[in-house]
Amino acid sequence: MINYIAKIINGASSSVRMKSGASVWMGLCLLALAPVLSGLYALYAGQDTNWDLRNYHFYNPFAFLFNRMGQDIAVGHVATYYNPLMHLPFYWAVTSFPPKNIGFTLGVMAGFNVWLLYGIARQWIDLPRRDWTVWGCVGVAAVGASGAMNRAEIGTSFGDNIMSLPVLAAIWLILRFRARFSASPRSGWLIVAIAGLLMGSTLGMKLPFAIYAVALCTAFFGLALPFLRRFWLAVIFGLGVLGGAALTGGFWMLEMWQRFQNPIFPYFNQCFQSPWGFIGSYRDERFLPTSLIQCLLFPFQLTINPFQVGEVSFRDLRIALLYILLLALLVRSLWRYRPGCCMSEGTTVPSQVPDATRFMIIFVVVAFTLWMKMFSVYRYAIIIEFLAPLTILLLLRTFWRDTRQQVWLAVACLVMLLVSVKPGDWGRRPWSSDYFDVQLPPLAELGNILVLIVGHDPKAYLIPFFPPTAKVLRLQGYLTGPSQNPNETDRLMRQIVDTHAGPITMLFRSYEETTALDSMVFYGLEWDCAEAGYPFMPGIEFQKEHPFYLRRVKRKPRP
Repeated sequence: MINYIAKIINGASSSVRMKSGASVWMGLCLLALAPVLSGLYALYAGQDTNWDLRNYHFYNPFAFLFNRMGQDIAVGHVATYYNPLMHLPFYWAVTSFPPKNIGFTLGVMAGFNVWLLYGIARQWIDLPRRDWTVWGCVGVAAVGASGAMNRAEIGTSFGDNIMSLPVLAAIWLILRFRARFSASPRSGWLIVAIAGLLMGSTLGMKLPFAIYAVALCTAFFGLALPFLRRFWLAVIFGLGVLGGAALTGGFWMLEMWQRFQNPIFPYFNQCFQSPWGFIGSYRDERFLPTSLIQCLLFPFQLTINPFQVGEVSFRDLRIALLYILLLALLVRSLWRYRPGCCMSEGTTVPSQVPDATRFMIIFVVVAFTLWMKMFSVYRYAIIIEFLAPLTILLLLRTFWRDTRQQVWLAVACLVMLLVSVKPGDWGRRPWSSDYFDVQLPPLAELGNILVLIVGHDPKAYLIPFFPPTAKVLRLQGYLTGPSQNPNETDRLMRQIVDTHAGPITMLFRSYEETTALDSMVFYGLEWDCAEAGYPFMPGIEFQKEHPFYLRRVKRKPRP
């Protein structure tokens, strides 16, 4: 009888192990398919038409490859002078493949974030059964990648959720091999240097990611190591960041310095005093909080009013929930460490937060604070968005010690975050056979043509469709414009307009005609009444009722 009962128990255990193994296999298969599913989501969402795509994502690599710097001036506003390296593959793809192929590929690349988020979550989540652990990490990674900004950017040219890959890889490296840092003073420095190179390579191509370099450098001080060792790890990481930034951005900073005496032209020009721009920071300060109260309430404000941090509507509760838990942890810590609490002679209050959790909390808090003070543009907070669900789970573990309670609370939070997300939308259209569908009017084919752009709408994507000899100037925009105190860029454009020997045209939208007239007065131009304007409408544009116009202008007779 005993033998019979033992056989039943052994059979049941074997069945559980088989089911557990199948569950693990299913979870890992779903994880492996994440990039493909992300690519399919990009196809479902539609073809990208975002503002920055039309402004500089396509134009900047074109200008770099064909040496248009100087031939065109400020055509993409301040973004004309961004590092083009990041978008070179995109330009090549647009000129070589159908839009669907490009969208799917961009979606697949964004899907690899799920793999890295899984790897980061695996450093903490270790449940009693392996299948629970696998599915827990898959769930955290999936919810991390389902944020409002990532879903909005899948298949687009923004690149924030592709530049995130080296950053998440750097975080994973540090956490995966953190045990080596305590082995000896020299152990682990190579891992930290590689992480710095990964972080710096992203920073060199996209400057707003500097906030994550600073945050990750600061997070080393959350590890349970002697202070001097933490300090040297941070120094080695910082040197790696500088090396990576030099590899991907050094050439462009040198170019900007030689041309404009400002390595990040036109930004922070109040410091560099470049004569080619106005004296000012050129930062977009529309979304920055303006008071201490607004800073303290900012996580709630961006949740209630998404236009506080961007131009499009979205909904995501993760940052507000994370902020509430951080405040609760702060209050609990202050309560525990108040004088005379839980302490007797010769004893101290033990730390309630593991070192790896401290590392993640420091990273997220520093990154969010820098983001809020520097940009407050939600797209740039995408790394925080990715890591917020995992950080929420880590904070829940500091409040509840019971594993079952942790699991149920974690599932409830993840489900709430997943079902409440509403992604943003920067513009999509049905898939077409051509990314832009540009058919310029016959006037554009004139030889040695000078094209003058006015208004703030993005138009730089049209320039590659003009003849190679065309010169294009933006007379009025976010960088330059008619002014009583012209800078060197304005003077150069005035000189080109005054001395150009070929035909001169004005490119504007129907609602920008008044702006065109004002600019023509400043530059001594007038409409050439012998030739009417030519309307046209690229397929990528969505305001079909407001066509573009290319119209010929001439110099006014001088007394």
